[in-house]
Amino acid sequence: MKLYCRALFLLCLLALPARAEHNLTLGVFAYRPKPVMMAMYQPLADYLSAQLPDGRVQLRVLDQDEMETELSRNGLDLVFTNPSHYLLLRSQNALTGVLATQISREQGRATSALGGVILVRRERSELTTLDDLRHRDIAIPGRHFLGGYQAQALELLEAGIMPGSDTRLTAVGGHDAVIAALLKGQVDAGFVRTGILESLPDAQRRRFRVLNPQSLPGFPYAVSTRLYPEWPFLALPRVSMPDIRRIASALMALEHDHPAARAAGIEGFAPPGDYLSVETLARRLRQPPFDVEEEPSLLALWRYYGPWLVFVSVLLLLLSLSLAALVRKHCQVRQSRRAYREQSRKLEEVIWGTGIGTWEWQPAQDRLYCSAQCAAPAGYQRATPGPFGRQQLRALFPARDGAALDQAWQRVEQGDMEQLELELRLRHRRGGYAWVLIKGRVVERHPSGEVVRMSGTLQDISASKRQQAELGENEERLRTMMAFLPMGIALTDRQGGIVHCNVAAERMLGMRHRHRLEAVYANQGWRVLREDGSPMPVQEFASSRALAEGRPVQGVVMALQSASAQRWLEVSATPLGHSRYSLVVAFNDITAQRRADLDLRLAASVFSHTREAIMISDENGTILDVNEAFERITGFARHEVLGKNASLLQGGRHSAAFYAEIWQALAGHGYWQGEVWSRRKSGEQYAQMLNVSRVQDSCGRSQHFVSMFSDITSLLDQQQKLERIAHYDALTGLPNRLLLADRLQQALAGCRRQGGAVGLVYLDLDGFKAVNDSHGHEAGDELLKRLGARMQACLREHDTLARLGGDEFVAVLAGMNGPDDGDEVMARLLASASAPVDLGGGLRVRVSVSLGLAVYPRDGVDADTLMRRADLAMYAAKQDGKHRWQRFADIRQEQLEYELGEA
Repeated sequence: MKLYCRALFLLCLLALPARAEHNLTLGVFAYRPKPVMMAMYQPLADYLSAQLPDGRVQLRVLDQDEMETELSRNGLDLVFTNPSHYLLLRSQNALTGVLATQISREQGRATSALGGVILVRRERSELTTLDDLRHRDIAIPGRHFLGGYQAQALELLEAGIMPGSDTRLTAVGGHDAVIAALLKGQVDAGFVRTGILESLPDAQRRRFRVLNPQSLPGFPYAVSTRLYPEWPFLALPRVSMPDIRRIASALMALEHDHPAARAAGIEGFAPPGDYLSVETLARRLRQPPFDVEEEPSLLALWRYYGPWLVFVSVLLLLLSLSLAALVRKHCQVRQSRRAYREQSRKLEEVIWGTGIGTWEWQPAQDRLYCSAQCAAPAGYQRATPGPFGRQQLRALFPARDGAALDQAWQRVEQGDMEQLELELRLRHRRGGYAWVLIKGRVVERHPSGEVVRMSGTLQDISASKRQQAELGENEERLRTMMAFLPMGIALTDRQGGIVHCNVAAERMLGMRHRHRLEAVYANQGWRVLREDGSPMPVQEFASSRALAEGRPVQGVVMALQSASAQRWLEVSATPLGHSRYSLVVAFNDITAQRRADLDLRLAASVFSHTREAIMISDENGTILDVNEAFERITGFARHEVLGKNASLLQGGRHSAAFYAEIWQALAGHGYWQGEVWSRRKSGEQYAQMLNVSRVQDSCGRSQHFVSMFSDITSLLDQQQKLERIAHYDALTGLPNRLLLADRLQQALAGCRRQGGAVGLVYLDLDGFKAVNDSHGHEAGDELLKRLGARMQACLREHDTLARLGGDEFVAVLAGMNGPDDGDEVMARLLASASAPVDLGGGLRVRVSVSLGLAVYPRDGVDADTLMRRADLAMYAAKQDGKHRWQRFADIRQEQLEYELGEA
């Protein structure tokens, strides 16, 4: 038997591929010029070399033919290419699975997908849809480029356009060559992969326009097609497993700020993507290797599987020889199994009774076996048949919990610990999560230190977690209530020490945990006084009285006096009768209330001497008293208003809701201040600045209201005059530049909410200077006033005409139906300005006007841009002969280029 095992071991060694050298060659597909690719990916090769303790990674940048030649000569160990090329290589060579998928980075966002971009020159306005590419010349880097041809070809095919027959394709060899052909005008359109447009200089990028743009949330590049997985990084079978693990780990650990990632212009690498979509695309387009139907042959089967067939045949022979020896032991094994099954049955019954699931992990095979109880926390009746892989297991946990489990397993694999214990969330099949406690211990390690088996348990702790959460919420709720109470709260023990106090007590009295309650005042250097100012002995403190009398003591008022300040407190104490706790003491700061009482008494003393009107009323609004200033301002004698309701002073300008808000503010805050229009005895309305305060008695009940007011009518009149001067032109009475800006912003905001368009008209009088020079400034001023009134009458009620200065005016046309609206308004403005104007004294003059129209949002999205472009359109009208109007959108190309240059 031992001889057979040795022979089998030697045969396995002979069957394994031998490795000639430890240095690895990385082949990168050249989709751009080779010097550019070498500069981009040499830092990545150096970074991977640093992960190999006894070797290095050599970089080779190859085109498609070169790469296929090197693979046939076994000249490459690692390959980094596009997904379409990967399918072709996979069909021609024996490759391992994909180690990682590239993650691109653009504008601070990462993506592990790529797509195709269809570019045309910006001035080619006739090319707007995919159908416009029919019978056009198109530059492509090559038919084997996924992002440079195949992705766009599928979009054309689904749009009913055959890429080969309905278009004229020119393969130029690379993405940079496609850009060059477009810039030279050699082709109508070009296909490149995503990211190429963003890598161009700004001046070149602005010369292109993307055809068939797609809006894909989270994708950072311009794209014309659906997305496919990014480039795969793969290894050939002859690369050793330790090197594969090192390279795969290094790729996953590459950060976007590493020099290798910055040089390549990528974010890093992600776990292998699903390239089924690329294979489906290649089959649809009949791209290699799916362009011909391969017929199986014995020679091909022998070339691919011959060594393995020999190995399996020899292995079967050895197994047959070993079978005879195994049969002899079969009877002994059956007996052992019978005993083992009985023992396992009893153990399973015990475990089932506890409701705890068991599991076993075999890292080398990436297998996790679970009992049926492991499925119960997730809401399943039984576990999924067969073992789990690590990827399947990670999908059962949220990202953060899965990462914690991976980190713990990695530490176990590295030998940092022999057992683990984690509380994690497990996804429930009905949604939500279940909390589980996972415990495990290494059962077997290989002599080299690798973990062979690890076993453990999984327990549902959701109920315990819910109880903990409820307890925590209750505790947090109580703590929050205590923390935000405005009054100080203190809890004492049987010895008078402070067990707990809230933030208000700490801030108010400097109280701290374990202070003695009776010593708090002395520690702060305060004198404790009665309401009459005499010292208050300790026996009269609320806490002392509550303990002595054995009952709650409420509302003890005391003053705390220091050298610089005095604070009034209202203290209540309640004995608890608890074995551990003695008292709950509440401290309410009433300093502000005492000051308010003092202020009210002081106000009463100056009641009859102030120059402001004072009215005292009860809570129903009945007037109780007024002073002399009240009689002087309102015209009512004191005896005429006493006993009357204060509503007789209302001027009628305010609604009932306005007065209801005043009463609501008085009820909530105790005061109100603002401007109110009132009525004098004569019926004349006047404005007053009113202050109303609520006066409370010692019990906190409203006694009456004190209203103080003064006449501010003349002040408001003066303010209105100043506002008129600030917002209107002094000569014409039209809005000035400041009010124009406000009206324009209002019109733009309304257009954004309701749609439509806003027109901005720039008006300049033709021939005004001649009138001014010939007839004097008085005639010119009179002409401006009369023309301003005429043009204002031509506009609608919600439009605005403003004078900027001199003979320049601006009109805002709000609520236009669309950008081509406004013809009638412009015609009326031209007609009104060109009609003769009688200036008096037999003087009759005639001028005209040139107008420029810019429309939001077509001609600009902000006020400055609209004003500048309306001005440009007006100058265009003057250049075309004056006495006409011009839209900005219709001005000549050279004028538009001049305007853009000025901007």
